Amino acid sequence: MNKPFVIVIGLVLLASLLLFSMTFTIKYHEVGIKTRFGKATDGVITEPGLGFKWPKPINSVITLDKRLQMIETPLETIQTADGQQLVVRAFMLWKINEEGNGPLDFYNSYATTEDAEASLRNEFRTAVTRGVSNYRFNELIGADSKIAQAESDIRDEMKNILEKGVVPVTIGFRQMSLSAKTTRAVVSRMNAERKQLAQIERIKGQAEAQRIKSEALIDIEKIMAFANQRAEEIRAQGDIRAARYLDDMSEDEDLAVFLVWIDALERILNENTTFILETNVAPFHLADQNAQVNVNGIPMPEKIYDISQNNLNPAHRAEKSKGDLSQEDIETALAEKGSDNE
Repeated sequence: MNKPFVIVIGLVLLASLLLFSMTFTIKYHEVGIKTRFGKATDGVITEPGLGFKWPKPINSVITLDKRLQMIETPLETIQTADGQQLVVRAFMLWKINEEGNGPLDFYNSYATTEDAEASLRNEFRTAVTRGVSNYRFNELIGADSKIAQAESDIRDEMKNILEKGVVPVTIGFRQMSLSAKTTRAVVSRMNAERKQLAQIERIKGQAEAQRIKSEALIDIEKIMAFANQRAEEIRAQGDIRAARYLDDMSEDEDLAVFLVWIDALERILNENTTFILETNVAPFHLADQNAQVNVNGIPMPEKIYDISQNNLNPAHRAEKSKGDLSQEDIETALAEKGSDNE
């Protein structure tokens, strides 16, 4: 082989190797740290593309991923402020601070993202434990939970990582559940609370029902008082009219008895009724044209039964005769007759 050709090939390979060791590439999602003799003294490279440097060990370029990274705590049992046990798993999205000397601070603190993840995970677990333990169980679980405030407290605990070139973007809880022992205690307490609330509502309902009932009784008493008063007024007016009618009818007792008989007969025969009976019994003797009359010309029955049998208070017997009628009987009949006419 021609010796000059070998020399040329060697020089080309040497130049290629030298050129490769003097160039570097920064991708769009990366940031570069240029070091000199192992120390980051030549600044930060944020622009993506091809760059040049002195070969090692003079210069080196360490690339760091500036995209979002995520760390997650394992399932851990954390005790709340009121002594309950919660099983919690939290996560944090973080990235390298691209502003100012943020990438340089990150490199000086962690060197690589793998080292950063291991260190941040331990710090994050400590912050989560502190954040959750400051709250009571019912402040973390339920409609009025303070989860957002607890997450904000954890973020405050992680503020120290800003000095190390790390920005905590999002902090949250992926899972929050109860241990078996806590679950039984919580369910028992919730049942007691629900029973207490139900008892309170039941007492309120009973009080409201009693109030409505009392108001109804008051209204009933008012209505009854008004009705009784009105009834007394009507009864008094009726008594006055009955007394006036009784006075008028007392002037002729035979006429009063005759009118009562007529009224009783009208009531009995007010419908199409067929019946068979003796005509010598009051008031049906009025249908007998041959009935005997008294000195006043009023037909008299051979037998006198209770003249109020249909619509008056029964007080007489069939054996009574006209002469057996007492003044009280006549007054009673006349009073009822007067009330009907009114």
